[in-house]
Amino acid sequence: MASLPPPTWAELYYDDTWNTVTGLRQTSPITVTRGLTSESSSEAEPTTCTCDLGNRDNRYSPRNPMSPLYGKIGRNTPFRMGYDVGSPWARIQQGSSIDYASLFVNPTPALDVTGDFDLRVDISSDRWWSKQTVAQRAVESTNSRDWTLQLLNNRLSFMWFPAGTWESRIYHQSTVPLQAYAGQRLALRVTLDVDNGTGGHEVRFYTGRTVDDEEWQLLGDPIVGTGATSLYTGQAYMELGGGFEYDWDPGTSAVWPLVGRAYALQLRDGINGTPKVDMKTSQAAPGANEFVDATGVTWRRGGVAVLTNRHIRMTGEVPAWPPTRDLSGNDNIVSIAPTGITRRMNAGNKPQESALLRYIRARGPIECWPLTDGVDAKAARSMLGGRDMLNGPGEVKAPPTWAGGTLADWIEPVIAVKPDIYGGLVGYTPRRSSVGAKLHADVYLTGAALAGYWHFRIWDTGAGTNASPQRGIIMIMGADLNQATLISHAEMTDSSSEVLIGNFSPIGIFDDQPHHVRLTVDLNSPFVWLYVDGVEKAAGGLSINMRPLSRIEVGWGTSSADRAAGFITYWGEDAPTAAEMYSALMGFQSEAAGARIERLATESGYTVSVGGETTFQQPMGIQEQARLLELLNEANQTDFGYLLDARDRAEVIQRGGSTLWNQPPALVLDYSAGVIGAPFKPVDDDKLTENDVSVKRAFGSVAAQHVLDEGELSVQDPPNGVGRYDNEYTYSLATDRQADHVASMRLHLGTYNGVRYTRITLNLANPRVFAMIDDILRIDVGDKIRLTNLPADHGPDAVDVLVHGYEEEAGPAAWTITFNCRPGEPWTTGVADGIDSRADTDGSQLAAAIDADDTTLSVTVTGERAWTTDPADFPFDLRVGGEVMTATGISGTTSPQTITVVRSVNGVSKGHEAGSDVRLATPNYAAF
Repeated sequence: MASLPPPTWAELYYDDTWNTVTGLRQTSPITVTRGLTSESSSEAEPTTCTCDLGNRDNRYSPRNPMSPLYGKIGRNTPFRMGYDVGSPWARIQQGSSIDYASLFVNPTPALDVTGDFDLRVDISSDRWWSKQTVAQRAVESTNSRDWTLQLLNNRLSFMWFPAGTWESRIYHQSTVPLQAYAGQRLALRVTLDVDNGTGGHEVRFYTGRTVDDEEWQLLGDPIVGTGATSLYTGQAYMELGGGFEYDWDPGTSAVWPLVGRAYALQLRDGINGTPKVDMKTSQAAPGANEFVDATGVTWRRGGVAVLTNRHIRMTGEVPAWPPTRDLSGNDNIVSIAPTGITRRMNAGNKPQESALLRYIRARGPIECWPLTDGVDAKAARSMLGGRDMLNGPGEVKAPPTWAGGTLADWIEPVIAVKPDIYGGLVGYTPRRSSVGAKLHADVYLTGAALAGYWHFRIWDTGAGTNASPQRGIIMIMGADLNQATLISHAEMTDSSSEVLIGNFSPIGIFDDQPHHVRLTVDLNSPFVWLYVDGVEKAAGGLSINMRPLSRIEVGWGTSSADRAAGFITYWGEDAPTAAEMYSALMGFQSEAAGARIERLATESGYTVSVGGETTFQQPMGIQEQARLLELLNEANQTDFGYLLDARDRAEVIQRGGSTLWNQPPALVLDYSAGVIGAPFKPVDDDKLTENDVSVKRAFGSVAAQHVLDEGELSVQDPPNGVGRYDNEYTYSLATDRQADHVASMRLHLGTYNGVRYTRITLNLANPRVFAMIDDILRIDVGDKIRLTNLPADHGPDAVDVLVHGYEEEAGPAAWTITFNCRPGEPWTTGVADGIDSRADTDGSQLAAAIDADDTTLSVTVTGERAWTTDPADFPFDLRVGGEVMTATGISGTTSPQTITVVRSVNGVSKGHEAGSDVRLATPNYAAF
């Protein structure tokens, strides 16, 4: 049972470690707000916390020289707070490179599985994407290797040793990556069918919420191996966390132990068989060194592992330290309001640079002249502080027009070259003795022309003497022949030489579209490549051995149309590929939403991780110039996910929209048990109604429109509908076809026909609620809560809601958490061959009235297809006039059909008139 105030703690980060806040006041409430503040919000506000720190000794006064924290705390000092409450979990965290941490079981026959294998673990990882051992049973020193489950390159990997030896190893990896954000808690499962009946074995990987889940999400495809197999049953430890007795991947590379948290391990004898080991850390006491699981197996704490019930509820930064004194002067407090990292991420009003400029800057070239200087520029400034690029020598009718050229609408203005003008720019690069095996020089161009040319020249660091010739490559790109000519050149004291490498056509850059042109030179075996828009266009051997570059020139000749050029860049061996640079030029169109979020944050020095399989992330449109957080939210909204501050670290997480579909409930709240607190006011209004939705793709050509023409929430006037609620949106999408999908999804969400439970409050000081504390503290934004046994006036059915955000308050008078929610039913979709994934009828009704006790229905089919009569499809639930009935069989293949039912499944018992609608009780929706 909880006491008030709850056991709350707070820490500040200084001296390279987390330090306890000694003056955290328990006499005033501590509040945390996280996620979206209302059901209609589309973007999460930064996570916030408010609390008071006792400051009688002025230690929390950053400007007080006598404070023991002087010079250690100040603006944006890292802060975190939480509770020591509930059941423990195992912290599997290395203390140093030689430490290990795990929960383990000593060798015992209770661990032996001789047939099919079914292992389930409940863990979180601080870095899901790195190589880690999750669980294993292996002792290398005695050649007693059984099996190991590992994370390798974002994929689950299962390896077993039929003979107990390294040479007998067999291994398989999941066919798709495991995409999870840092610190995300997941249940993982691997099954091994040692003999699939057709001369092989089969491995399957799954994800879920708990080890006791009945339905698991298959991770990738089943993997069928050649030949039946078996498991070794030697005298080996079993570890959760791993790394003490065995730490090799299938290719003999070292694998680190798990870095994160462990909650459960279940080992079953056979697939879905009886648990041989059933460990949950909730069976232990905080701080324990050992405990016994549900099957009588003794688990021990290994290495630096710790069983703790410390829960972090908020991590952020303290932006200000305002002192407050009471009138008597006897008390002194500092009321702080730490916020999540997204607050600082959104500071200022400067738009982000274009995707191209951001990407070049983030990848660290040797030199770059963007040519994005203002209209009054006389020279092109170096992005890296090097020498300006100046007008080239020779006759020039006019300099380029600064800030007058456009490569693309989403890129900064660059130089324009007017018709009938010729000239050029020359830039001197930083001198490097070595740039690796290759060097790369880029230029970005656009402009339609029937005549005219571009010059692009690169020169090495030779002195131009007989002893040290200056060597270079000259490229002439001519519009008249749509051709690129490559020439190698060597300049000596009293002579020069040129060798034609070749003429290459079509080059395809004179069409008024943005283009990327790259020259790549191999400095070891003289060779040059020409890339256009990420594709190799030409290649040839060189008669010269080039050194690193000393200068780059771009020149132009008379043409029939305006042209533009920019972003002249010099790279060493570690350059991004030409394809990557062309993708950056085009604003990374078709980039997955999660990948865009991670890339944008990394380019700006922030850490972001994404949950949800890459396969299901929405492809993005062209990246525009906007503030960082705006771009992150744009990608998240396209993905219909949640972007918010991480709860336990100063990072940002994105929960992809695909993770919201078909979730098991994270918490089931029985209203009749008195666990839901006041106020509890359902809403049944039109606040979220959208029945006419238009979606346009940014930089797209047409808008997609979806309208609900029939039904209770259709655009028809009452009583046949609710009238028209029309809205128009612009999304960043890769294709026009996606606009159709998004419009359909918004219409689907906007025509949910049910009562909405927008706020659900739980009083954690209530013993019945506190009994669920472990599940409550696990809930995060995007999780599902199920409400059961609601009052009769709310309707007879259980209701699902998704957590949109929450507010919690811990103080001397109350300890509550209030979830901001939105309807969860629209996020239930059919799964091919899945349990209860059925297509609903497109129209059927009672052919005759029935009484409350009738168990057969005569049903007229008004749609195109009749109800199923296949015995394998039964039972399933129907809904007629608010009553749920279970159909146990159907006879007749044409209308009318006779359906045998069990009545009053949801407690509603009444008669129904002829013409009453007959539908699936729980319809499935098609996900986009």
